[in-house]
Amino acid sequence: MHILLANDDGYNAPGLELLTEALAAQHHKVTVVAPKENKSGCGMGLSLRRDIEVRQPQERRFIVDGTPADCIYIGLNNLVDEPVDLVVSGINNGPNLADDILYSGTFAAAMEARRLPVPAIAMSITERHVKHYDTAARLAVDLSNSISRLAFKSLIAVLNVNLPDVPMMDLRGYKSTLMGMRHEPLPPVIQSGNLKNGVYQLGPAGDFVRRKRNKMQDFEAVEQGYASITPLSVRFEDSAYVDDVQQWLDTI
Repeated sequence: MHILLANDDGYNAPGLELLTEALAAQHHKVTVVAPKENKSGCGMGLSLRRDIEVRQPQERRFIVDGTPADCIYIGLNNLVDEPVDLVVSGINNGPNLADDILYSGTFAAAMEARRLPVPAIAMSITERHVKHYDTAARLAVDLSNSISRLAFKSLIAVLNVNLPDVPMMDLRGYKSTLMGMRHEPLPPVIQSGNLKNGVYQLGPAGDFVRRKRNKMQDFEAVEQGYASITPLSVRFEDSAYVDDVQQWLDTI
C-alpha cells in the first residue's frame, strides 16, 4: 500500500516521525508531504495569494511552505510518482473533537484528500504533552492494514480518530462515534490596550454539549478510555455509516 502522510504540527513533529516509522515497518511505501512550520488551527485554508515553495530533503520526503491542505493538494497532484491508496494526517498532539474539526489543520489535510478523492484518516491524541505516541501509531497501523475491508469506504470522507494518551494495554477498544458539539467559546481577552486598539488573546473552547444521542459521541468515547473513530463527510455528520464502521472495527 502507498500511504501519503501529512500533519499540521510541521515536518519535524514527533508524531509524524513515529507514524512514518510504524507504517514503513509494515512494508508500506510511505511518502511524507508536511508543512514547513506548525500550522495548527488553520482549518481548510489554501495559499491562494502567494507562491508555495516545496523542498525535497530526501527520497519521498517533502517540506511545503504552506498549509496542510496545500500539502495534500500539491502532494497528490504533483509530488507522488504512483497512485496513493490512503492518506493519514497526524499524529496530532491535542484533541480534534466535535466542533474542533472546523479549525483543525490535521482534519483539513484528510478532508482535502477526500476531495480529490483518496480514503483518509485524521489521527489525534487528546493531550498537548503526549507520552504515548506509540499507541496512536499502533492504531494507525491497524486501521491502515484493514481499510480495504471497510464497507462503503468510498462514500466516507474522513475517519476522524481521537484517542486518550494511554499505553496500548490501557486503551479499552475502538468505538465508532458521532461528532459531538461544544458550547460557544469564551470571549477573547484583551492583553493590552483597549477595546478598539489593543492586543487580544482568543478564549478557550467551550465545554462539550451533553446531548442524548442514540450512538456514542466522540468525546464520550475518549472520556471512557476508548479510541473514537468518527466517519465524516463534507456534511460533517454521517450517522448512517457509524454502524458500518463499528462492524469493521470489531474485526480489527
